[in-house]
Amino acid sequence: MRPEPWEVLSRRVLVDDAWIHLRADDCRTTDGRSIAPYYVLEYGDWVSVLALDEDGRAIVVDEYRHGAGVIALGTIGGGVAVGEDPDHAAARELREETGYVAGELIDLGATWANFGTHTNRVHHFLARGCRRVGEASPDVTETIEVTMLPLETLGEHLRQSYHLLTWYKAQEWLRA
Repeated sequence: MRPEPWEVLSRRVLVDDAWIHLRADDCRTTDGRSIAPYYVLEYGDWVSVLALDEDGRAIVVDEYRHGAGVIALGTIGGGVAVGEDPDHAAARELREETGYVAGELIDLGATWANFGTHTNRVHHFLARGCRRVGEASPDVTETIEVTMLPLETLGEHLRQSYHLLTWYKAQEWLRA
């Protein structure tokens, strides 16, 4: 028997600020089980950009990630502003985090960030022919170092799931 959506009996907003929107839903399954509370994080969509310079090197960022308490190498990315198109957000994040602009921006599709508890998607992009046009201007919460790596070894350096997924999704374009 195919699963069916749960019935939401009540919904409470627990936190609503600039950083997070957390709600608690009291639900009932189609077979009558109560699931309460079920916590849901409502985020705006994100972008993840695998950027390649004109010589085919990967442009990545080394950044402190407070949630995990690690400094990790990753793709360029960030949030899609309300009303902003994901491709515009990808180009904006590339320019802000690295000082580069893309010669070509390829939409690789979107995936759910974590559809068990999050409402948002990650939009994946491949930016080719990137050239530096100025200095990076990261957000106040970002401490970033721009790094260039050979594309062939990039996959072994990425440690966040959706960064790896962007790299993986780009492979068919890069092989063509």
